[in-house]
Amino acid sequence: MTIRNFLTAQLHDDCIHEGQGLCHHATILPADAFQAPIRFLNYTILPKGATFGAHKHGDDNEIYIILEGEGHYTCNGETVSVKAGDVLVNPPFGTHALANDSGSDVEMRVLVLESYNR
Repeated sequence: MTIRNFLTAQLHDDCIHEGQGLCHHATILPADAFQAPIRFLNYTILPKGATFGAHKHGDDNEIYIILEGEGHYTCNGETVSVKAGDVLVNPPFGTHALANDSGSDVEMRVLVLESYNR
């Protein structure tokens, strides 16, 4: 049995994918915690003005689950507003970014699932 509490996890400051500012994050569950093709589950906070820089993955799906806050999400050149409660699916080989251009933190989970799109 694996149980982790993201609220008590020690957060680390990082510039994510060459974005702006420092984000606070922790890997809550690494790949070896799953018996499925999952790379990790992260807990991330984007402070006001911080961004995930535009980046591209391979053959996987990355899921962003927005718990608090709002910002703008860009995927394959299209930008939309996002807010608490939104679940964003980054498609295989898609270029995506996330910007916190609001007045408060964006709190989220990030989960990466291997796709096997064959």
